[in-house]
Amino acid sequence: MLNVRQDTVLRTIVGEYVSHATPVPSQTLARQKGLHLSSASIRNVMAELAEGGYIHRPHISSGGIPSDKGYRYYVESLPAEAKLGEDESAWVRHRVAEVTEAVDMWTRLAAELLAGLVGNAAVVSTPRTQTARLKRVELVLLQETLALLVLIFREAKTRQRILHLPDPASQETLTTVANKLSATYGGSTLYGIDTAVEGATALERQVLEAARDTFATEDVGRLEDPEVTGVRHLLGQPEFAQSGGLRAVLDVLEDRHSLNGVLSGIIGPLPERVVIGAEHESDDMQRCSVVVARYGHQDGVNGYLAVVGPTRMDYPRAIASVRLLSQAMTELVADLR
Repeated sequence: MLNVRQDTVLRTIVGEYVSHATPVPSQTLARQKGLHLSSASIRNVMAELAEGGYIHRPHISSGGIPSDKGYRYYVESLPAEAKLGEDESAWVRHRVAEVTEAVDMWTRLAAELLAGLVGNAAVVSTPRTQTARLKRVELVLLQETLALLVLIFREAKTRQRILHLPDPASQETLTTVANKLSATYGGSTLYGIDTAVEGATALERQVLEAARDTFATEDVGRLEDPEVTGVRHLLGQPEFAQSGGLRAVLDVLEDRHSLNGVLSGIIGPLPERVVIGAEHESDDMQRCSVVVARYGHQDGVNGYLAVVGPTRMDYPRAIASVRLLSQAMTELVADLR
């Protein structure tokens, strides 16, 4: 954890860098109201932040730029109930309330509103009914600390994953765990699988987490082509102005298979989730951040929406905007079956 001075300076650096996209020098920070620190003190704090990996400096005498770790600290310390202003929220809800009964219009409007609110690309999927349900879990011992997880769905499909076990196990132990989880979660959808069960063993939690990941991949893989809007906003971001980094991001956004592959690994239950830079498994997305959330109802009609932009993102606004549109879309699909 950072101390009060480090926390304050880091937050100010993030705010300045998000606004201006240039390294933030100590002189700029010293002029900020509320810091009450000299330039020398600020330089010392910045050196501590750089040593801790929260910021980096292109040159030893240059200003600070937030790192992925710095952004992650900043996001984790944001207020839990981030919201847009009342007037802006009311305008968004009014626009959504005016939409026609055509479902494709819902997703198009939601994507346009979200992209406009955040000044980045927005992705919104078409609402559909969750259908994948678990039938049975099987575990097969391959080696002392290696097992094959087999998930059998009610739709007569199977999915397999290799698990590296936390401790050596026998086939008898694996069979006992598989039978227990089958009895508990047979018939469950993604939302019915609880990875934080009180009293669960490390092995049981590992199997449940792998099952949830597999469910999420299976779930997103069945999505229809999502609505993607606001790519033009990315073209104006200084991070992408003079480099090939944008080409890789555009390739992902334009290829629905690639896009679903990226999002399948990060979409979870509500509330929203934020993935920053190097936290992405996809190399093509490691200069970007994604704020993503589901909308709709767990075992009914649902979908997802996401903001895609550079790591230099206005995270409070992006999170609040995703949350607002998620709530609005949830209300829209409430009567669908």
